[in-house]
Amino acid sequence: MKYPFIAILLIVTGMSSPTVGAAAANVPHLIGNKQALTASETAVKPTIYLISSSSQYNENTIGEIERVFQQQGYSVDSRYLNQQPTPLGYVNTDDRRAATLINALTDDNVKYLWFVRGGSGALNLYPYLYRNRERIAAASPKLLIGFSDVTALHHFINNVIKWPSIHWILASFNREMYEVDKSEPISMYSSIQQIFRTIANGMTYTGVEPLNVSARAGGQGTLSGGNLTLIQLLFSTRFEKSYADKVMLMEDTGATYKQLDRTLHQLEYMKNFQPKAVIFGQFYSIKADKTERDLYRFVLQEFASRVAYPVYYYPEFGHGKTNQPFILGHQIKMLCNEHYRFCSLTQPPVKWSSEN
Repeated sequence: MKYPFIAILLIVTGMSSPTVGAAAANVPHLIGNKQALTASETAVKPTIYLISSSSQYNENTIGEIERVFQQQGYSVDSRYLNQQPTPLGYVNTDDRRAATLINALTDDNVKYLWFVRGGSGALNLYPYLYRNRERIAAASPKLLIGFSDVTALHHFINNVIKWPSIHWILASFNREMYEVDKSEPISMYSSIQQIFRTIANGMTYTGVEPLNVSARAGGQGTLSGGNLTLIQLLFSTRFEKSYADKVMLMEDTGATYKQLDRTLHQLEYMKNFQPKAVIFGQFYSIKADKTERDLYRFVLQEFASRVAYPVYYYPEFGHGKTNQPFILGHQIKMLCNEHYRFCSLTQPPVKWSSEN
């Protein structure tokens, strides 16, 4: 299926060195062409397709979301919002939520699929997604954008369909939406514009704390993960995938530091959890004081001291006021220097191949 050049940039605190790679048809690949920056910067802004596959959302916010995106110059299509709340508070029944998502994933007009809300319920869609995986894989690739419960869908898209996706802000929670009524501080410092300043330069985050000795050596792998609760729910299921080549991104909200400690002991005891590295994000509450933040860091530090693989701490992503974007299903490097306390995280750009 032929489709035009699509590119996407994650705004970051720095830029990565360009990397060039070949790609099979219908699979995204790396670029290192500076001319792509100029071309994509001047291109017509894309259409954003809104979708919600988990918990019930406030329908009054949809008009506000559309206005916010339109004010930034983007077209918005809400045809894949199909809410008929169930007794459990999902946007619709499992089969209808799955049908809506599959229709969006197989629509070749869709390039950017942005989730309105997380919550719960996305994991229920796995049997439907697996039954339709060949149909989905045959469609033109899409970039799914979201986090929290969207982690379950990232896992499927990255590991089964082999598309990258963006662990980042929801359409309802971001800087622009916060400015509308100042009511929800989640991601209030993260602007929707970050994702659309082209992809040509990749991303680098500095100030990443290595929590154990092995982390000082750096490393690389394919980025995976997201919300720790959703990662944990896949343990020992038929949908769990190998961690051997993965760098696992982990964040969560609502768990006490004792509950987090218990979960991390489970992680430590797992026979098959030996990733390339783990990168922890924010776990403390959005209103946490220094004492609370330090307790969560202590739990993470203790876990890091008990495992052999590298563990890093970067609380600039997750359910906090800042939520930096990451490209899941894509290479990431951890770089450290013996002369500096902190390390950096680097990801190369993503580009859709136009050869299919």
